[in-house]
Amino acid sequence: MMLKKTKKSKESVQGFTLVELIIIVAILGVLVAILAPAYTKYIEKSREATDLANAKSAYNELMINIAEKEETPEPITFGLKQTISGWQSPLPISVGGASFNGTNTDNWVGTPGNNGTCEVSYDKNKGVIFTWSGGTEDAAARPTYKGDFDRTLKTLKDGYNLLSNANMNNDKAYYSSQTFKIDGNPYTTRVYYADSPVFKKALEGYTPKPASYDQSPFYSVQNDPGDKYTHQGFAYYTYGKDGSINMFTYVNENKVYQTTDEGKNWQDITPNEK
Repeated sequence: MMLKKTKKSKESVQGFTLVELIIIVAILGVLVAILAPAYTKYIEKSREATDLANAKSAYNELMINIAEKEETPEPITFGLKQTISGWQSPLPISVGGASFNGTNTDNWVGTPGNNGTCEVSYDKNKGVIFTWSGGTEDAAARPTYKGDFDRTLKTLKDGYNLLSNANMNNDKAYYSSQTFKIDGNPYTTRVYYADSPVFKKALEGYTPKPASYDQSPFYSVQNDPGDKYTHQGFAYYTYGKDGSINMFTYVNENKVYQTTDEGKNWQDITPNEK
């Protein structure tokens, strides 16, 4: 008996049509567009975690050297792994008892970035200091300007002698109508003493970003919310242990500036859009 040959149907050998291929490619493109940023962010956070772990290791090594030699040790510096300027992790960030909540302190200075470094040093008056550098990318992203801060600096330094005064420790701890220049541009605003208990609490969890005077964290808790002075944004500061101005941050609707050397140099710390 002869078997009858059967022909494969046309459908059984037909591949994808051009339209189907285009749809598949489009779907893959959408998936890549969705997943790639998340993957990049995950990788960058991993690099940042490595940098923070290295900072902790350097801190531990420094503390051992201090305990064994009982003298000021040499700073420890290491290169950073991360490639994006700024912190990817939510603030505050802490290492070895020092923390960063968006403003520089005696023990935490600068931000990390591509080709940057971290220097872990020790000062007998301040303790361990973490100094972060953003390298070339950070320098481009965070330009530095010169300024004229003399009059406001004198006012704030005079205020150091009044720290025992009640008004420096309540909701009146501010100086109104303070004028200074950044990159040749004059600004007049109210300046808050950030270590006043009322204002220090208002700054908890706050990250500086462009804002108007009435959007400041101090606006709802200050003694005088009335706008009877010229307010081009707002500013706040802290004292160093010797009465110097440790940190001065100025915020307006377009930019955030900060100086840690008493107004000689101002760094643009406006958050990058991510």
